[in-house]
Amino acid sequence: MIIDSDALRLRPPTLADAREWLAGEDDEVARWFEFPRRSTLEDVVRAIEGWSEAWRLDGPVRSWAICDRATGAITGGVELRRLDEHDVNLSYWVAAPWRRRGIARRAADLALGYAATTLQATRAVIKVLDGNAASLAVANHLNAQLVGTTPSDAGGTFLVFHRTLAHAATA
Repeated sequence: MIIDSDALRLRPPTLADAREWLAGEDDEVARWFEFPRRSTLEDVVRAIEGWSEAWRLDGPVRSWAICDRATGAITGGVELRRLDEHDVNLSYWVAAPWRRRGIARRAADLALGYAATTLQATRAVIKVLDGNAASLAVANHLNAQLVGTTPSDAGGTFLVFHRTLAHAATA
């Protein structure tokens, strides 16, 4: 499923994207996702294969490469993960050369539109690791409400936000 806006294109990543995807992962991405180590090409290939399988089998994960419409360059990624019948988890990352341009915010808006209309989700859950100012700004832009905190697997603290999703009118 490809989703276009004026400046961005969200498209499922393919194996041909593996090296470019890996090149976008830096220490900041690894830190805020609490990766135990930097990814390898094999890790990225395995992830893309899993995401492709989820798309093919209508699984619980929808992952997109965020691409610049003008150049086609992968600027980051955005993912929805179905938590239950009504809730999806939203996550996003942006490669260093593209940060602080509103890309995560715009990609999140597009993904949440898909969540509401196609997945029929009614709420998005966004977990932001305490201290991640850029992701906190995205959650604030989305008008997500802080509902609490939860520990991360690596010993950090997530700020947990909820955002109600509006559905298109149905006949």
